[in-house]
Amino acid sequence: MSNKNVRKRRVIWLTIFITYITLLIYFLFFSDTFGRQVAYDEYRYNLMPFAEIKRFYTKVRDTNYLMFFINIIGNVVLFVPFGFLFSLIYSKGGLKHQKKTLWVTLLVSILLCLLIELLQLVTKVGVFDVDDIIMNTTGTLIGYIVFRVSLSFARRRKIKAIRREGYAKTKKTE
Repeated sequence: MSNKNVRKRRVIWLTIFITYITLLIYFLFFSDTFGRQVAYDEYRYNLMPFAEIKRFYTKVRDTNYLMFFINIIGNVVLFVPFGFLFSLIYSKGGLKHQKKTLWVTLLVSILLCLLIELLQLVTKVGVFDVDDIIMNTTGTLIGYIVFRVSLSFARRRKIKAIRREGYAKTKKTE
């Protein structure tokens, strides 16, 4: 693949990533759907790891399943695209770089989640919740795994295409 095609693909993926981040910010801070127009009167926070996860899990039958899905599953799923897209944009290829990509992706994800939670606390638009950071980082890790699996499939496909091409050239010379 030519350098021009590689640059075009990077621009496309970067555009998708920026769009994703923009939508993420909208849903986390401005969306009426998730009650973001109403600011709390006081600062709300949870610093106890797994407290909200446990609360939602044990009371799932008593609460609305949609609220469980939004708060637990939604926080994980929300960051799967981040793990995939950031890894794709940051990745430089090679196994050595893939290990670095994992750690950089997780670090950037944790910092982004911490920033989001702090902004929600300060603006009183949401709740600073350590469980959200845990679930968002889990989603990022899942996105990274999807990235690695996709990369593995793409490499296998490329190797098969090269072998077929080599086989076709060998047939022509016979």
